[in-house]
This record gives sequence, structure tokens and C-alpha cells, in this order.
Amino acid sequence: MCGIFGMIGQNAVENTCRALKYLEYRGYDSAGTAYKTDGSLNIVKTVGRVEKLTEIMPETNGCNLSIGHTRWATHGKVCQENAHPFYSYGKKFAIVHNGIIENHVNLKYKLNSIGVKFLSETDSEAVAHLLEKNYSDSVFDSVLLTANELEGAFAVVATNTYDDSLYALKNKSPLVVGIADTGVYFCSDIRCISHFANKVAVVPDKTIAVATRNSVMFYGFDGNPVSVKFFTADTAQETETVDGDYMLKEILEIPDKIRQAKQGYIKSGGLNLPSKTVHRLKRIYLIGCGTAYNSGLEVAAVARKLLGIDVIPVIASEFIYDSYPVDSYTLAFLISQSGETADTIRAAERVNSLGGFTYAVTNTANSSLSFTSSVTKNIYADAEYAVASTKAYNCQLVTLTLLFADLAYLKGSIDEQTRNKIFDSIDVLPSAVDKVLEDSYQISRIAEEVKDSSAVFFIGRTADYPTAAEGSLKLKEISYIHSEAYPAGELKHGTLALMEKGVTVVAIACDSAQIDKMSLSIAEVAARGARVIAVSPYNFDNAALVKVPVVNKLLYGILSVVPLQLLAYYVAKRLGRDIDKPRNLAKSVTVE
Repeated sequence: MCGIFGMIGQNAVENTCRALKYLEYRGYDSAGTAYKTDGSLNIVKTVGRVEKLTEIMPETNGCNLSIGHTRWATHGKVCQENAHPFYSYGKKFAIVHNGIIENHVNLKYKLNSIGVKFLSETDSEAVAHLLEKNYSDSVFDSVLLTANELEGAFAVVATNTYDDSLYALKNKSPLVVGIADTGVYFCSDIRCISHFANKVAVVPDKTIAVATRNSVMFYGFDGNPVSVKFFTADTAQETETVDGDYMLKEILEIPDKIRQAKQGYIKSGGLNLPSKTVHRLKRIYLIGCGTAYNSGLEVAAVARKLLGIDVIPVIASEFIYDSYPVDSYTLAFLISQSGETADTIRAAERVNSLGGFTYAVTNTANSSLSFTSSVTKNIYADAEYAVASTKAYNCQLVTLTLLFADLAYLKGSIDEQTRNKIFDSIDVLPSAVDKVLEDSYQISRIAEEVKDSSAVFFIGRTADYPTAAEGSLKLKEISYIHSEAYPAGELKHGTLALMEKGVTVVAIACDSAQIDKMSLSIAEVAARGARVIAVSPYNFDNAALVKVPVVNKLLYGILSVVPLQLLAYYVAKRLGRDIDKPRNLAKSVTVE
């Protein structure tokens, strides 16, 4: 999940620090840079945010080569010693690394046996030491030998004292390269690199890239040249500075982003699947992690009302290693805000290898997931800067609902009128969300009570349960209150034992066919002393009501999650949490 950057060009150190700020959503435990002056390598690094790094950076005028890193800790605690970059033992090489070196224990043992001392607890430091150990008279040969000794998913950018090139090693961890008049750039993130260059390429797996001031060459781990295609990326907009928290800003953008998601879907050609592929489908997976998985869970509940075939939501990390069947009759929607989620990319690779059809649904069109999948659909949510995803979830639901409406129509399970009704009903959602946002003061008042809860349980039935799961995830992500989600019918099967005074239950009740059942569930938990909040168009005894407008029954998940996003925000705000950068989390999970 770490962010890495490297460049040869003008104002290298200044631009590296600027890039690390863009990449901070990938990790913010520590940050550092390495740069070359007078033939020597210099490292400056610190625990904490990039802002702290810039405060301690010395003057580096004229430096035109730099690498940088912002960390999300995987190996070793958060401390100065474990922050990147790392020197090799003789300070001839310095590296930054994203990913996991799976054989680092064996490598460390071998390096220890020749007298190399490790100064950190990380797996990454082994790469730096290997580069120096493997050097004879060619930096490229050293990089090539090292690449073939590493196991795992990794993206490494390295500099050295022997020449003025930058070297990158990439396998199953995101890395892009950009070229501009101002220099050559390596980066974890295409959005970040687009601030510096719009001629970019995604570095293939098992590839070494060698950059000079004006060019970059690519080689396989066998040492042979590799052809890599460059393309023109959209020019990135500068990050808007907000007075407050990005999460709240992004929640307030949801009405406009819903409109944008629908317009983008139509303009991009809709389903974009061959009729022959659709008609032969017997199984559809919705694969994702975290919020993306919850969007798949919600849309699966919608799809079951539209299609007569299996629609199965699966957590990506489970899909990789379990024995979910895949064949030429299988379609997999791979859902990822960043398009760089490691488990989701591995899942796409598994589907491809078994002859299935892969369809990426992402907020980053030119991402690793896009290059892995047969078709890509952008959700048009625009950039999210808060770690806790909000507007992207709503846009995922809009896009996937439209996809399934088109798919069901093409497959013949719904008629054109039903399909058009779903499309038209999307247009009502922005004003419905606006109404929820206008009443947010009520949610703010409720948050004052919820913040002192010993635990919070979110419950719902049918399509309301996935909304409960997403609401629970949002609350635990940024408030750190213990929270769980359950189908309401499961309360009697163990969870009622936890209901007592001090517990809050949030009941999502938008399915009109389940109102009587939800009334009973609310009464059960209230009778045991729990405080109950209902999110619903309907009134309930024993519950404080957060009212949502009436919309198409297939679309409540897009609307009813908004008060839950606001609730999480206001609870965290009252608890003094770091809302946009919660502890132990990163926006883009690029390691398994």
C-alpha cells in the first residue's frame, strides 16, 4: 500500500516531496527521500506525514535525481529505522519499495552470513543489500541478478553512486513510468504521475526499467528487451484544498457524481459486451474487497430480481484461493475504486486463466485492473482523497445497476420498459440524496449519542443488509468503535446476547415487503436496552427515525447509505479522530 516515486529531471527533490503528498493516501506512517549530490547518496526520512518531511529537508538546489516513499507499515513497527528509503551496507545503492518480498527471511539469512547487518525490521532492506552484493562492474547486471532472487509482489525504484540512471523492478505491484520534457518519472499511481507527465506506460510484470534524463528502456527478468506501449493519460487536476475534511466534501458531492456516473455510462457505450457472450452466461461473480465487495453484495441483491442465473458476490481474497468454479460461461465483475487492489487483480488473473470473461468496474480507467480485464467501465466518481470511500461506493452502485439492467434486457429476462424505468429512476436519486444532506443536522445530533456506544450493530434484510454492512464498515474505519453488521433475521441466532444498555442498533428498513419483520427485530433489541436508530421511509416504534425519501425499490442502497456515511463522519468528528487518514489503513491496498 506504500507510495513510491522516482525521477530524473528538474527540481527532483522538490517534485518528489510534492509527489509524495499526492501519494499519501497509500500510507502515511512515515516518509522519506534519497537524492544524489556530488556522487554520494543522501537519505532524509521521518516518522509521520509528508508535511513533516518537507520541514526537515535541506536545501537541494540543482539536484536532478531523487526517489521517495510514503509508508503503510507491513513489516516492522512505525519508527525511523523502518522508514524508507534504505541504503545498502556500503551506501552505494538506495531503494524504495512497495509490496512484499516473500523470501526476505531467507535472503536476510544469506546476507547475514556474509557479514551484512540489518538496521530495520523490514523486508525491503534486503533489496538494497542484494543490489550491492550483486554488483561487480555493471549496475544493470546487479539489478538483473537481484530481480531474479526476489519472490513476491514488488515495485522497487533504486538509485546508485556508479551511474546517473534510475532503475525500477516490477512484479505484481503497481508501477507506471512517465516521460515529459521535464524528465522521466516512476510512480505507484497513474493519477500522481499525470501531474508531471501525460505520456505514460504501465510497467509489465517481471520487468526492469532503466531511465536516463531523456529516455527509458525496458527489459524482462531474462535480460532481453521488452516492448512497452505508452499512451496519453488525462492531465491530473491539482488537489483541491478544502476547509475541513475531504470525507465530508466527498459525501456532499454524491448528488452530482450520481448524475455523472449515469451520463458517463451512457456516453461510454453502455454494457459493451457482445450479445453472444451475454446469452451464454450461466454464472456471474461480483468480486471486490471492503467497500467494493459491499457494492457487489448490494448489486447482487438487485440482480437476483432481474436475472434467472447465479449472481454471486465474493471477497477477492477468498476467490483467489478457494475453488469457485470458472469456465467460458462465467462473467466476473471486478470492482475496485483504485484499480490497483492486489487481491482483485489476482482474482481477475484467475478468471482469465480459466477461460472466464473479466469486466473491471473502477474509478481509475488506466489502472492495473483495467489492463488485466477484457472490458473496463469507469464509474466517474472522480478522485477520492479520504481513505474511507463514500462517493465511489454510490457511483459503483449506479454503474453496476445500469450494467445489470442492460445485461438482463439483452439476455431477455426483463423487457425494454422495465429496463428504461430503472434508467429513468436513477434521475430521481440526486434530489433524494440532497434531501438527506439537508437534514444532516439531525444525524449530527444522533452522533452525539452514538459516540459513547460500547458497540454498534447495523441490521437489515434482503437488499438492506449490504447497506448495513457498508454502514458498519464506515463507522469502524474512522471512529474505531466496535461495529458489526447482520441480517436482521440472524439476531436470534446469537447476537441478541450482546444487546444491552450502551449498545446502539442501526436498522436499515427500506424494503417495504420486510417492514413487519423489521418492526419485530427493532422491538427485540429495544426490549433489551439497546438504543435503536431506523433509516427508512417508514416510522417505527422504539426507534429514532432518520427518514429517507421514497425511490425505486431497486435503488435504495444508493440512497440509504448516505445517512450512514454521515453518521460515521459525525461520530468520528466528535471523537476527535483523524477522519481522512484513519489509523492502520491506506486507500489503495496493493499487497495481499
